[in-house]
Amino acid sequence: MFSNRFPKSFMPTPAVKPAISLPRPSITSWLAGPAIVGAVLTMLIVPLSPLAISLMFAVNIAAGLVILAAAIYVTEASDLLSFPSILLATTLMRLGLNVATARAILLNGYTGPGAAGSVVESFGRLVVGGNYVIGIIIFCILIVINFVVITKGSSRVAEVSARFMLDSLPGRQMAIDADVNAGTLSAKEAERRRGQLRAEADFFGAMDGASKFVRGDVVAAMVILVVNLVGGLLVGMLQHGLPLAVAAQSYTLLTIGDGVAAQIPSLTISIAAGLIVTRVSNGQNISNQIVGQISNHPEAMLVAGALLLILGLVPGMAHLPFLGFGAILGATGLRGVQRKRRAQEAETAEPAPAAADQKPAAVDVSSVQTVDPFGLDIGFALVPLIGEQAPGKPTLMTRLTAIRTRFSKQIGFVLPNIHIRDSEQVRPQEYRFVIRGGVIGRGEVFPGQMLAIETDNIIDRISGGRPAKEPVFGTDALWIGEAMVADAETAGYTVVDPSSVIATHLDAMLKRHAWEMLGRGEVEEIVGHYARSHPKLIEDLRARYQMGMVRQVLSGLVAEMVPIRDFERIAEAMVDAPEAATRDPEMLLAAVRQRISRLLIAPYLGEGQVLQVLALDPEFEGIVIKSIETARAQNSSAISEPGIMRMLRAAAASGKELAASRGVKPVLAVPGSCRRAIARVIADSFAVIALEEIPDNQPTTVLGVIRPPEEAAQ
Repeated sequence: MFSNRFPKSFMPTPAVKPAISLPRPSITSWLAGPAIVGAVLTMLIVPLSPLAISLMFAVNIAAGLVILAAAIYVTEASDLLSFPSILLATTLMRLGLNVATARAILLNGYTGPGAAGSVVESFGRLVVGGNYVIGIIIFCILIVINFVVITKGSSRVAEVSARFMLDSLPGRQMAIDADVNAGTLSAKEAERRRGQLRAEADFFGAMDGASKFVRGDVVAAMVILVVNLVGGLLVGMLQHGLPLAVAAQSYTLLTIGDGVAAQIPSLTISIAAGLIVTRVSNGQNISNQIVGQISNHPEAMLVAGALLLILGLVPGMAHLPFLGFGAILGATGLRGVQRKRRAQEAETAEPAPAAADQKPAAVDVSSVQTVDPFGLDIGFALVPLIGEQAPGKPTLMTRLTAIRTRFSKQIGFVLPNIHIRDSEQVRPQEYRFVIRGGVIGRGEVFPGQMLAIETDNIIDRISGGRPAKEPVFGTDALWIGEAMVADAETAGYTVVDPSSVIATHLDAMLKRHAWEMLGRGEVEEIVGHYARSHPKLIEDLRARYQMGMVRQVLSGLVAEMVPIRDFERIAEAMVDAPEAATRDPEMLLAAVRQRISRLLIAPYLGEGQVLQVLALDPEFEGIVIKSIETARAQNSSAISEPGIMRMLRAAAASGKELAASRGVKPVLAVPGSCRRAIARVIADSFAVIALEEIPDNQPTTVLGVIRPPEEAAQ
């Protein structure tokens, strides 16, 4: 399927964090979980003293503040993967503490406000303030804020995040596989990224359910409030004979103090949950995000300051607060606007003109621009792709360098550097690949948009976007905005960014034109390298051949994507070749290919190391051989008849479909006398090997016989 062959991202991923950070185990980490469970069970079953209840309330409030601070300073939601479990643990602790406090209030509430500990008493006196009705109202307001506003919103955000994370998970996993296949990502780093994806999916899914714990905790707090009030009044009046006013005073203060002391950590943890699920990861914590992004717009502070100043001048308004804050915001915004203007002026400032009496620099050969072996010309609209990108997103140059490095290791020689130029000869969104001044490929991308490529798995076609063709395979595609990416991936499209489109195009261009970059210098470098380890072999090679002949053989191999890494075997084949082959590059190339036949067929071996090949129809093969013999009689080694070339390509197309239906790579086996000529015509569709290049002991099966369709033959 197309979606499996198009790399979504050639990202080298310079800083891949492990999905889960595993600290060194300690006694504390081993005992933390059992200690929390034991504490909860103890509070549920065993009556606690007022001192123990106060200590547990202090621990609960401290834990809530620590969790809130951690949520503020983490840079990504995945940095706090344990947060759903933290929500469950803290909710259980609060519920256990509520049960313990309710028991203490109902058992000992008649003794006075200190029956449930000093923390409950102090919070009760602080909130009640002598008016028990107001205390109950304040507690209910806290409940509403926590339940209706914070917890409900966090639950909805977590639900939507979990859904989109699961929808995008297959596409992101395919992107990792594409990076591994492209050689820009190691197996270890790929496993880290897969682990991180699984962890993030599990995190948002768990957050969707864990937020229900907090909502249940709020409901339980309201129920406990009613139970403590009603039950306390009944116990105090009926069992201990307290007057109604005294019972109401004692039990109301204790109930409100218990509720507020429990709701403070609940509120902080709810806020922490909201911060975790609503943040947008960009490598900064939430504080730096807010301050940095607002400071980038000083005009907003300037306008807000002016409005506050106007409001402060209204008769009867509180003048001091509005005028004071208006002046502060206005001064801050004015300074920010001036600083922003100076930065813009510095960027657009023209360079100082040269002095009138300055002598022109001398021109020599080294200062004359030479033709680049390999270059990429881009329009001015694509220049931002080369510069700094978002955190974790590599630049275009980084991706192209990674492809060049991988391809060099694969093919066996060092490709020249890729020179990127801002050219006025191309359209703003256009790019083109150039080898020594000649254009070998071009395309068009749109920065700020994404290319949605049709695949075999499309569920529903998306509307909108700019119609386009994928530059390598010619598949239908659409340029869409980033807001449509989630919908496109859900519909089955493969979505890639502009840099990935250019990088994929480069990979295809290297496969087709790498042989043109193998010059005398590269051949001398290869030969010189082997001269240090195999001096006698290289000495015999130099004595028998000029470097031009060696380059022709190596270029012939590279043109058909045969690696030249095993140059030792190639050199041995050239040294051992018969005398007649030393003067004919075609014969010499055939002799070399036969020597390295194991390397040739290795990529095409299927299950059980069986080579499955296609063959030409005997009658059609005879026509092709006759055409080649006619061309050789005219001192040409290529097929020149348009009709024969058209029939070969038509037969190759049918054979490619046959091989694809069987799930094997297309390989065509033909007689050695015509292999080279046929390969020049259909090398883009087939790997063409000679019958003589198949080892005698190699298990081989004929997949089918191909011939041109009748309309092509006519």
